Amino acid sequence: MILLVVLTGILLIPPVREELMGLVYASTEKHIAVLPFDTPNDDPGLQVVGAGLMDALTNSLSNLDAAQKSLWIVPASEIRKYKIRDPESAFRDLGATMVVQGSVRRTGSDVHLTVVLIDAKRLRQIGSAQVEDANGDLAAVEDAALVHLGRMMKVSVPAGTTQAKSANPNAYGSYIEGLGFLQRYDKPGNVDRAIAALDSSVKADPRFALGFATLCDAYRMKFQTENDPASIPRATENCEKAVTLDEKLPAVHVILGQLNATSGKDDLALAEFKKGLELNPNDAEAMMHIAGIYARLKHPQEAEANFKQSIALRPDYWSGYLALALFYDDEGRYQESIDQLKRVIELTPDNPTAYSNLGAVYMDIGDAKSNQAAEAAFRKSLELAPNYEAYTNLGYLYFTQKRYHEAIQQYRQAAVLNDKDWRVWANLMISYQWLNDQANLGLARAKAQAGIEQLLAIRPQDAHAHSILGLYYAQENLRDKALSQVHTALALEPKNGDILGNVAETFETLGDRKQAIEYARASMATDYGLKGLETQPGLRAVLADPNFRTSGKK
Repeated sequence: MILLVVLTGILLIPPVREELMGLVYASTEKHIAVLPFDTPNDDPGLQVVGAGLMDALTNSLSNLDAAQKSLWIVPASEIRKYKIRDPESAFRDLGATMVVQGSVRRTGSDVHLTVVLIDAKRLRQIGSAQVEDANGDLAAVEDAALVHLGRMMKVSVPAGTTQAKSANPNAYGSYIEGLGFLQRYDKPGNVDRAIAALDSSVKADPRFALGFATLCDAYRMKFQTENDPASIPRATENCEKAVTLDEKLPAVHVILGQLNATSGKDDLALAEFKKGLELNPNDAEAMMHIAGIYARLKHPQEAEANFKQSIALRPDYWSGYLALALFYDDEGRYQESIDQLKRVIELTPDNPTAYSNLGAVYMDIGDAKSNQAAEAAFRKSLELAPNYEAYTNLGYLYFTQKRYHEAIQQYRQAAVLNDKDWRVWANLMISYQWLNDQANLGLARAKAQAGIEQLLAIRPQDAHAHSILGLYYAQENLRDKALSQVHTALALEPKNGDILGNVAETFETLGDRKQAIEYARASMATDYGLKGLETQPGLRAVLADPNFRTSGKK
């Protein structure tokens, strides 16, 4: 009887009414960005739905991308990160040649979605479509919009493209709501609201694999934004459920890979990203994730090859060149890194991230001329848009030049934009230490220490974090706890110069000058060198000790 009622409803009320307008676009340049949808200002609930539909439609178009190399989609995360609101900015900042704009409105249970396809290079409308569903079925509305957009772009929509959706309208509606809250994860409470909505979604449809995968990602986001260690097992549980339901869904494996990478399980992350790439060989983002894992695992040849393959899939998309530039920087191939970053700037002249990273590479070179170029790049980045990365980098540049008051000003600006990253508090602490500002030093160290302890609850293999925590415990005269952290750090990475420098400072703080000198010498023999040791205030007496040999790498 229930099935009969549902079928009768579908026969009596056509699920989608639609109208196609405008010209079909014939160009082969299909670099697409879906911009935030307009919604009535007095309906915050509909604004969440509009934000979720933006993400969902981006994901659906990305599924078309998997089948056709003539198409690539700017990730929704990039649209949010750079606050792209209009076609001109999408073309200038992200290299998108086509833009989808639209609006969402609701009358009772009736949902209306208008999508407009725009030529971002020429700023002209290509076509538009209006779709609606009298029962508020968001999956039906999204599917109809996808078909129309495919027609306008002369891209076919293969059967099965939307098969990952839930057939339960309530489940999919809650899923869209969850995506909408995740889009503004920076707003207090939104991650928890996303988790609640996605939990409702999978309860309404216990077979909804993509719902479980997105719930996994929401818990991963909760860990990243709130440093909540309890989020990781919940994320893992939901990802494993998603894989059990549909191991052929690429997004499930990519999200599980990101979760494993967040937890420091690089081998498991690599395996999942590879599974995702097997299912979708044109997934440039998955390929970049694979390259990043290879880089962390110290397999530079494999890393470089995957970065280049990712770029080959999307040669006009700046993000791939940025990732390759950061890899070259880590490898000490500074000019190659600069060349890649200049390519990013050619593609996106107003990209603050490109200038911030360009300055960081110049700073790594380290001579006076490069430092001037670094400061100019950081200033340019901040001129384009105040951002955490540029403030932090500029602060570190001033720190290396012993301009501690100016460094603190930049770090404080960074903390205003992002006070949850323990590293900015660690940077502030060491600057206060050089100025002997004990009042501010204690607060900064407490925040940094709390962040590191939370990090190590999830990433126990992070040797650098162990070495810093050992130093903090030594500064609190907690000898046994300090030595435990030191031994763990050295067991994990016994030849890392930065870690050896932290170990040397820890022993000096504990009053063991002999051990401090031994580890300072070992650190100086690495790329960290005497220059690195000289940035650590707790090693001043060690470096001045006649027993310390200053020969070796500098």
